[in-house]
Amino acid sequence: MTLIEEVKAIMQRSASDEYLNVMVPLLEDYVKAECNNTFRKNGKTVYPGGVKIFIAKACEHNLTVSGVSSKRLGTVSYSYDLDFPESLRRLLNPYRRVRFHAF
Repeated sequence: MTLIEEVKAIMQRSASDEYLNVMVPLLEDYVKAECNNTFRKNGKTVYPGGVKIFIAKACEHNLTVSGVSSKRLGTVSYSYDLDFPESLRRLLNPYRRVRFHAF
């Protein structure tokens, strides 16, 4: 089963295949950068369950209107919060690797 198929199975709301084909690779890159981890094992990329759940929930988050941080009715103005909620980002904590910076 491919990662896109697994994400589709985890998601509670339906998303188009086109959306998932675009978003899943982008979120894979995000996870690798955020965790400082390539998730390579025996020459293959293998994501643990928590990472798969993060990717699925991040796709769901982007499909909802929950990213709206404020609205105005007068001359119609919307502000969006594009960061993932902390409860979602916490799923990646066990997979983070320490980064060392030389001074």
